[in-house]
Amino acid sequence: YLLGAALAVMSLQVSAAAPQVKSPAPGFYRIMLGSYEITVLSDGIIRLPADKLLLNSSPKQIETALAEHHQSLPVATSVNAYLVNTGSKLILIDTGAGTLLGDGLGKLVANLKAAGYQPQQVDEIYLTHMHPDHLGGLTQNGVAMFPNAVVRASQQDVDFWLSESRLKQAKTEDKASFERAMAAIKPYQAAGHFTPFNGDGELSPG
Repeated sequence: YLLGAALAVMSLQVSAAAPQVKSPAPGFYRIMLGSYEITVLSDGIIRLPADKLLLNSSPKQIETALAEHHQSLPVATSVNAYLVNTGSKLILIDTGAGTLLGDGLGKLVANLKAAGYQPQQVDEIYLTHMHPDHLGGLTQNGVAMFPNAVVRASQQDVDFWLSESRLKQAKTEDKASFERAMAAIKPYQAAGHFTPFNGDGELSPG
């Protein structure tokens, strides 16, 4: 009887273990590159229909190749951005998708904070290109998420994505991409914080 009672008490203790956290660990990874600190920031994942995006391959070829690498359709794809601390300047390369591409993304600002920084500390933002998964995190509800940052983008991209004439000529299914780019950049333009660049010149020392 005593043994049975002891086992019952132990069973109750096990079932009353610490509560589950039910949230992932912060998504960032930090390394040094020379004297620069690089922090990789996760914005989350997006599931891509690789069979519809890849050309010159049959659906069966794509499915087989994915299976060989323990993947399936749609493919879970990471969206990341990079925070570069030069010691005198904080530069963010891309901003993730924000709220533009589903609830699997939009985690960049939370991970930036978890990494020890605040959005208002970012001095410059370099956009590798102006697709929604790279510029969507610039704004939320029309407000700049990085109020003190100067945004830099290629003039070639600016001439394409911020062109009213191209927006008017675009197919109906493509118009949203132009409108999203314009909306993301708008508050930075209004604040005088948007400066396109030409060519391959150095944007910041190093």
